[in-house]
Amino acid sequence: MKILVLTSTYSRYKNDTEPKFVDNLCQQLSSGNTIHVIAPHAKGIPRKEILDGIPVFRFRYCFESWQTLAYDGGILPNLKQNRLRMLLVPLFIISQLMLTIQLLRKNHYDIIHAHWIIPQGLVAILARPFAKSTPAIVLTSHGGDLFALKGALLSYLKKWITRRADALTVVSSAMKRKAVELGLQEESGIAEIPMGVDSYGTFLPAAHGTGRTGLLFVGRLVDKKGLEYLLKAMPIVLAKYPMQHLTVTGDGPLKKSLVALCHQLDITNRVEFTGSLTNRDIAPLLQSCEIAVFPSIVTDSGDQEGTPVAIMEALACGCVTIASDYPGVRDIITDGETGLIVAGKSSEALAQGILTLLDNPEMQQQLSDNGRASVQTHYDWQVISGKFIALFRTLSAPT
Repeated sequence: MKILVLTSTYSRYKNDTEPKFVDNLCQQLSSGNTIHVIAPHAKGIPRKEILDGIPVFRFRYCFESWQTLAYDGGILPNLKQNRLRMLLVPLFIISQLMLTIQLLRKNHYDIIHAHWIIPQGLVAILARPFAKSTPAIVLTSHGGDLFALKGALLSYLKKWITRRADALTVVSSAMKRKAVELGLQEESGIAEIPMGVDSYGTFLPAAHGTGRTGLLFVGRLVDKKGLEYLLKAMPIVLAKYPMQHLTVTGDGPLKKSLVALCHQLDITNRVEFTGSLTNRDIAPLLQSCEIAVFPSIVTDSGDQEGTPVAIMEALACGCVTIASDYPGVRDIITDGETGLIVAGKSSEALAQGILTLLDNPEMQQQLSDNGRASVQTHYDWQVISGKFIALFRTLSAPT
């Protein structure tokens, strides 16, 4: 099969710190298939190149230094940070559409795989009539496009897009329920396929006998990641374990305010901000930390995550994991069996969960073993890519 992938986030260069779930899926799908990727351009990178064996075509949507809509946190957080970036949205869509039409006229594709309903799904639907052939369109929603894009116009647009696609995939059962509730597709036209993790290669447990210490947070520094609740939990944890420490891996628009919060809480000597790291650098941290904490929340605007890949990566490394409760996390963690789930938006609940784990090494070991086994069974990339391939073959098969 020949597959054209539309996305708003993709590695800009080797060892980029941007989320790599689209990259990783493309790598898995490239075995036995031809993959072309269309992604936004960014300052200082080529318009066209082969990255890790996959041709990547990038569209420019403004002057290089003004291309600040995608990357470095994602489109929605970037828009929230600076509303003037709304002026870039139509340029972004038109530029992506023009490049998509150009490739569809030049090449035969069996599948267009659009990540995010808006804007990539819209581009796919508008571009398909210009295609050399008639490819099937598969949309994948990752959460923000489903939950956060509200209002009558956006709701209508999402319905218009999804009902013209051949399939819609979502990354969690909660998202599937929401998509049905919104009338985006009939339930039979929605497939629940999460992103995956390399549990046999990059994300492995540490060598036997290697000691684990410290708490770890991995994620973008944006509202829905809920880091402020974890920082506010730290004084409670430190009251009993004064030598405990937290490593914060990630970057984003809230970094300055979160660092200020650490000063306010007088925990700066027990919290380290590393900035964004590559997967290759994150894996050793997951292998060495005692507990990974994911305090994600449902924001006031309704934005929330689907199924966070970072949680899967932690579990794959055998890292004991605690997460705040919201719909998407329940697909990954079974409370008390593969990790702990505590009340959302509660620093006290996070602190008590952390203390429970620190007090119980035997519980940690059981959760570690169960968590890794669950990820290997349900979320390894070989399993996930197989589901996408089966869907694509169904849609591209001659009728």
